[in-house]
Amino acid sequence: MAEYSPIARTIINMWNSSFTKTFFIRTDRKNVKFNYVKTFNSIKPTNRNSNKKMKIKEYKKPTGNTIITSKDGLKIVASVWLNPKVSDKWVVGVHGFNSSRFDVLYLTWHYRALGYNILTFDFRNHGASENDIVSWGYKEKWDLMSVIEWLTKNYIISQIGLVGTSMGAFTCIYTLMTEQGFIEENKIRWLVSDSAYMSVNNMISEMISDNAFKLIETYAQNILEDVLKIYKQEYKVDFKGLDFIKLIQKGHNYIPIMFIHNRFDRVTNFLDSFKMQEIKNNIEHSDQNELIIYDEGYNHTKSIIKFTKDYTNRTLEFVKKHQLESK
Repeated sequence: MAEYSPIARTIINMWNSSFTKTFFIRTDRKNVKFNYVKTFNSIKPTNRNSNKKMKIKEYKKPTGNTIITSKDGLKIVASVWLNPKVSDKWVVGVHGFNSSRFDVLYLTWHYRALGYNILTFDFRNHGASENDIVSWGYKEKWDLMSVIEWLTKNYIISQIGLVGTSMGAFTCIYTLMTEQGFIEENKIRWLVSDSAYMSVNNMISEMISDNAFKLIETYAQNILEDVLKIYKQEYKVDFKGLDFIKLIQKGHNYIPIMFIHNRFDRVTNFLDSFKMQEIKNNIEHSDQNELIIYDEGYNHTKSIIKFTKDYTNRTLEFVKKHQLESK
């Protein structure tokens, strides 16, 4: 086995643990855990229980829970919230890193006003799903596709919309760029992407350099190279292909995307959403892809909390443009 920087391995171990310590393992997979990052972030009022802030009383009471087998055999846990009115329209909520199926619900709930049912799920290595590495979209795509396949097999579906945030948003983009047949077969009509990154390589590079101690700043590039080599050689995950510019192809008609970001986001760069929307519209010779950049606040994925009316109205109007008309 090749020798790599201990710092590179420590970084990967931190990602794969989601900065979480498990204190008690339960048979129903509702393990007792302590998440250091979430605990620290909860000091900020905006980050505290987004579901309550959006007045979602049912967030702890899904219509049902299920376990789904991902492409490589991992067990993925999902929850369903059926609309009070019988409907064949669905939103699939796709959470980000260090998050869960309940944590993304606040970004999906307002689509119930248009008659949508909601499904959210825990990526591998998150929530109640089985453990694996965090691959920033590479393997997470398998989980997303498996969940959608389960949905279309178990319910009558007229159309599906995707709502992704951060890593979940990139996973959705990666899926629709590489699995067009799957997107069409499963009647996926639109995507709302909140705080996505454009390139896994660039995102990891910025994460390492932005958080490097002064002592190791000069070694940040070497650490990055070791991280990428470990993923490629030991985990068989090559991040070089996980880049929007390399993924998008001329001559393809992709589903429309609304890109949303906060200008002062400290986790992902708002320019990534700006660039992806512009590139996609130029390649498709279209104006169907939309962009919202909020100029106040700094909270990652939390613009809906501060700008609730504007955010919900504009995303609902986007969906109305691109959903199939109800019969």
